[in-house]
Amino acid sequence: MTGGFLFYIIIKKAMYVIVKQIKTEFKKRLPVILLNSESEIWEFDSIEDAEEMKEIFQTNSDSGHIYEVKKI
Repeated sequence: MTGGFLFYIIIKKAMYVIVKQIKTEFKKRLPVILLNSESEIWEFDSIEDAEEMKEIFQTNSDSGHIYEVKKI
């Protein structure tokens, strides 16, 4: 392509994380992004996988923490 421009389109794939809302002693909520076993942000490729894991955490929570899925 002489005299033309070549454009690259970068498509960023949507990723999802789980945010745990921890209740503080002052009745406020502190958002904490969950980490994986390697202390990296635990990212999910699909909202379905993230929602499934969120439901497991929510069901097993006995401290009243709230879990949310967020798109990044």
